[in-house]
Amino acid sequence: MATQTVDQTQTVRLAPFQEEFLADIFASAKALTGEGSMMPFAPQQLAGLSEGQRAAISNALGGVGAFQPFLRQGSGAVQSGIMGALGANYTPTSFRDFMDPFQEDVIQQQYDDIAEQGRAQLSDFGQRAAGAGAFGGSRQGIAESEIVRNVLDQQARTGSQLRSQGFQAAQQAAQQAANQQLRQAQLTGQLGVSQAGLGQLGQQMAVQDVNTLLGIGGLQQQQGQKELDVARSNLLAAQALPFQQVGFMSDIFRGVPALQQTTSQTRTPGPSRGSQMLGLGIAGLGAIGSAGGFGNFFNFGSPIGRA
Repeated sequence: MATQTVDQTQTVRLAPFQEEFLADIFASAKALTGEGSMMPFAPQQLAGLSEGQRAAISNALGGVGAFQPFLRQGSGAVQSGIMGALGANYTPTSFRDFMDPFQEDVIQQQYDDIAEQGRAQLSDFGQRAAGAGAFGGSRQGIAESEIVRNVLDQQARTGSQLRSQGFQAAQQAAQQAANQQLRQAQLTGQLGVSQAGLGQLGQQMAVQDVNTLLGIGGLQQQQGQKELDVARSNLLAAQALPFQQVGFMSDIFRGVPALQQTTSQTRTPGPSRGSQMLGLGIAGLGAIGSAGGFGNFFNFGSPIGRA
């Protein structure tokens, strides 16, 4: 008798809710990485110049050479002071420029006044001599000569004093003028140096302003860069969030014990054709035997045969 072969199939599957959960993970991953799911590019951005930096650059460009006018004015004043100092030269004849042009008129007026006083004295003495009966005498002549001599002496002393005073005044005025010119020249030179110093000071202050603006502008630029970096980080975080969620779901799936269901299916193959024919023959023989044997089947031992 031939051996029959039995086919047996065994299928192991996850629990339905686990299969559904895993299918959701695959669908989400496919949606994130499939066609048309390209994430927007998040380039690194650089903060531009801030308002303070632009102002600093503008001030720096506008202040280049701003000290030049002060330097030119100061240099001119210094040169003027030097020339003035060189011109402030006192000489023994410098007094002539300061002599009183009316001095001789004043002296002459003093002469006239003294002479008038002399004539008055002579007239008075003559009248007294006449009254005394000594008019025209030698004594009168001596007295009048003395009056004239005194007048001349007084005129000489007065002229000499006035001229000396005029000379001394002119000399003093000339010396004062020279000193004043020298002081003016020195002051002009000092003003020139101060003017140039103002230009230098202005330049330094302008540089300080530029540095201050650069410092403020640098802080503004740093803040702007931080804001750009934060915005980019937020964008990258938003782009990574779906992937993180899929990974989180995958971690959950791996952490849950697998609930397996086993399904077995057994299949027995049907008899072959030869087996079927053999079976029919055996069945037929059995039927013949139950009918009285093969003799009866072939009419052996039948009443007909026996007759």
